Order: sequence, then C-alpha cells, then structure tokens
Amino acid sequence: MASQKEQQLIEIINILSKGGFYSGQAIAEKLEVSRAYVWKLIQQLQEFGLGIESVTGRGYCLEYPVELLDEQALKQALQLSKMELRLITDSTNEALKGDGFEHNKLVVAEYQSAGRGRRGRQWVSPLASNLYWSLGWKTQLPVQQLGGLSLVVGLAIVSALERFGVSGVEVKWPNDIRFQGRKLGGILVELSGDMVGGLNVIIGVGMNVHMASSAAGGIEQEWINLQELKKDISRQQLLIDVIEQLQSHLKQFAEGGFESFIEHWRDVDECFNKKIAIVQGEEVINGVGAGVDNNGALLLQTGKGIKPIYAGEVSLRFREGVH
Repeated sequence: MASQKEQQLIEIINILSKGGFYSGQAIAEKLEVSRAYVWKLIQQLQEFGLGIESVTGRGYCLEYPVELLDEQALKQALQLSKMELRLITDSTNEALKGDGFEHNKLVVAEYQSAGRGRRGRQWVSPLASNLYWSLGWKTQLPVQQLGGLSLVVGLAIVSALERFGVSGVEVKWPNDIRFQGRKLGGILVELSGDMVGGLNVIIGVGMNVHMASSAAGGIEQEWINLQELKKDISRQQLLIDVIEQLQSHLKQFAEGGFESFIEHWRDVDECFNKKIAIVQGEEVINGVGAGVDNNGALLLQTGKGIKPIYAGEVSLRFREGVH
C-alpha cells in the first residue's frame, strides 16, 4: 500500500494531468497541506524525472501529458496470481526475489531508484514515463533449456508492438529491443531455485515510452522512445498487451522450447549477417552473425567455422559494415 507521501505525490500528478497551470496554493488546498510542503513534493517529483514546468505567477504544469497506470484495471484485464503496482521501488526484479516470488505474479513500478539491466548496468527509470515490470515464472525446465528465454521475451514484445501498429522493431541478442540501432527496451532474466523443486524465473523488462531527454542523462548509447514511433500510445494498454503476449509465449516455450520460435526469431534478428564482436573479459572474438541454435545460443561465423556463443557474461558489439 502506498505511503501517505506517495498518495500525495499521486494526487499532485492527477491534478496536473488535467492540463493547464495550478498554483501552489490551489494544490495545497486540495491536499489540505501547506504551500511550502507542496513545493517540496513538486521538487521530489522533479527529482524522480517527472517533467514539471514552474512559471512565476501561474504555478505548475506538466511538460507533457502523463497517464498513471491503473492497478484495478490491470488486475481486471490480466490473468495473474497476484499483482503489485508501486509508485516507487528500488527494482521490480528485486521485489520478486526471495519471499516475494510467486508464479505468475506481476510487479510494476512507476519509478525505480535502482533499476538495472544485464551485467549490473544502471537502467534509467524516470517517473511515469516508461514501463518497468517483472513477472515471476516457475518452470520445471532444466536450466540448459532456458538459454533462449530472453529471446522469447523479446519476441513477445515485438509481437505486442506489431499489434499496436509499430513495425520494424528488432532484437539484439540476447536481450535488447531496438529500432534502427536505437535502444527501445531491455530484458533481464534472473534464475533461482534448484533442479528438484523447479526454477524460479524473474523476467524483468524496461521499455522507453516517452522519457524526457533531461531524464536520460545516464544513458550511454543511442536510444528511442516508443512515442516517436507511434503517437499517443497508452502505457496501460501496452503493458496489458505485452503481458498477455508473453504469457502465451511462455506456454509455447514450456511445451516446445525455443526451437518452436526459430522461424519468428529470424524475422527480428538484428545480428544476422552483421559483423559483430563478442567480448568476454580480455578476449574478443570477431565474426559474422549466423542466427541462433535451438537453445538460443548465438551462432558466430568465424574464420575457423561456426562457434556457438552463450549469453553468460559476454557482451556483443557491432563492427562497421555488413558481411
């Protein structure tokens, strides 16, 4: 349950979402707090990355329309064992770990203070701008067969986006959602448990929807908002469509493995026939992307033949030119 302060922050967002300017005094009267306290709350929202314009004599207004996610509507629309919508959390993946884990439980946040991607990289997570969520999935599949899981998650996202009329989105092995070389989203899959009792899988996803440039200072690579590909996209409906598509894909994955997605993967494989470098520690292996195998391992065409590459702690970089 949201704290009193979080409820006050939500109320301010809802007020400003109606459009136009609101004075600090008007907001203070609605919240039944002091004007000075409203100023502190506004500062907090700005620190969280929400674009709020302040004009002397007029008050505050949002720099762009904001739609807060609706927890009850999400619960009604989705088939889940449990769902939590948090205004603020450290990381949705962390919220699902340990005693917080439950199969088919969804944790969504409007803001992450410690969002992260693969290999511990920071995931910039401004308030009410993008989508950040994690889904719990328990499976009896052996860990050796889960190599293609992040690719399946990527395929589910691409399929959901196509239903929204967004085409041309690709997946960069093993976990990046990209459009014309610019990052649109990322996937972080984490495993725990054992071979006897099954594995607890946490599927975390972050997607850029309409992040302000001012909030993206920590991102070191080219990125893009979904808003640039399709105007007025609803984060709420997008989240529903992605989760539904993912649940369908997970069912198929459990029954048929990654092999059943190979044909679809070829349509979205950004690395295919591209010059790439695989970096693992001090070692760099150059080659050309040649697809993936039935377990989701990247196939790298080298001068000595095709070499399978497993996700692990490797990173993939594009080199200039195509094959």
